[in-house]
Amino acid sequence: MAVLNFFLELLQTPAIILAIVALIGLIAQGKKIPDVASGTVKTALGYLVLSAGSSLLTQEITPFVGLFQKVTGLSGFATGSEVVVGAIQDSMPVIASTSAIIMGVGFLVNILLARITPLKYIFLTGHMMWISSVVIAFSLYEFGFSSAMIIGIGTVLQGIVLTLLPSISQPNVRRITGGNDIAIGHLTTLGTVSSAYIGGLVGRNSKSAEDMKLPEGLKFFKDTSMSIAIVMFVFYMLVVIFAGPESVAEYAGEANYLVFGLLKALGFTAGVLILLQGVRMLLGELVPAFKGIADKLVPNAIPALDVPALFGFAPNSLMLGFIFATAGMIVGMFVSSALFGVVPLVSIIGAFFTGGVAGIMGNSRGGRIGAMVAGFIYGLELIVFSGFTYSLFGHFASVGAEGTGHDCIDAMTLMTIMKNPIFGIVIIIAAFALMSFFEVRYRKKTRTEDVK
Repeated sequence: MAVLNFFLELLQTPAIILAIVALIGLIAQGKKIPDVASGTVKTALGYLVLSAGSSLLTQEITPFVGLFQKVTGLSGFATGSEVVVGAIQDSMPVIASTSAIIMGVGFLVNILLARITPLKYIFLTGHMMWISSVVIAFSLYEFGFSSAMIIGIGTVLQGIVLTLLPSISQPNVRRITGGNDIAIGHLTTLGTVSSAYIGGLVGRNSKSAEDMKLPEGLKFFKDTSMSIAIVMFVFYMLVVIFAGPESVAEYAGEANYLVFGLLKALGFTAGVLILLQGVRMLLGELVPAFKGIADKLVPNAIPALDVPALFGFAPNSLMLGFIFATAGMIVGMFVSSALFGVVPLVSIIGAFFTGGVAGIMGNSRGGRIGAMVAGFIYGLELIVFSGFTYSLFGHFASVGAEGTGHDCIDAMTLMTIMKNPIFGIVIIIAAFALMSFFEVRYRKKTRTEDVK
């Protein structure tokens, strides 16, 4: 049991698991010891820098969220899949134990499927693996399966889901990165991909947001740090001015409320810049190292990483997705209230991280209009679906998570279709077969083009 706990803790520590992946890849390539050590350590450091940027983003945006709710007068439930699944584990020991095994063994199933099927994706986003394992265990438990059945069925389902999700977003990722070196492993795939296709339809002939030609006096917007700083300055100034000095003082203390807003906007921008530096460092070390795994252990394997891996490819689209995802979430609150009688609150962090990715994917298919539409649709989808699942599962009161709903669309989809596990399993296997077919067809097309 101690060995299993050690293995599971490794899986829940992204910096370590990515460093181990780099270590295995570099050893498989026969690199010298100094190169192996350097690549392994720099991979871990890259992720830690990325994580530091993410933490700073959360720290700097937290006052904005509280003030936004006060200004708008909106009340409802927060969105956070980690909170929901954490409560499920705490309230149900059988799910805590079975989901831990599902997470660990399911990862091995993912590696096996990557080796023997056309879908060569290895899912490396640890906290998303944790969420999906709890969702699967909870769904099987609620249907009445025994612990042995939960573990047996759950580990296979976990491996299939981890292999399947990156394949769904990969056509968009290839458009964004111009290659097949990385994939995205995240539980917002169905939302970002569906919104990107809608954005592509609407903005079919629109120019890329990354190629926007600005007047000479506005060219500083092409600088990522400047564009983010200005957008966040506007956001923060509006909310602190409408909230007023007394409300802001709850967060700012003795500091002037306008100065506080300015510093928080700049702090958020600093977080983005740190995050992007971490992404560049991580990819610079991990992708070449992963080639060793692809060549020796799982031929043609593709690492599926967290969503920030795409940020540096399209920073303008990231900001458009963020802004319009926020707008979509605000509209979604009223739609959810009308349809389900519950109000999921706007998730600014979700709007930036995954709404931004929806914008990047939308831009790859429909230019700047596609980025804006995709961001808006994603924000609307997330909030409305969160309201739907919150109602469907009785406000999560039975698991001690009332007041918090999901913010991962794939987790919500899994819970919904797995209300009847037989139905859900059939859908998941059918989707895996369909994406395998598309993957084989893509490879044949690629080989034909290479011959020409």
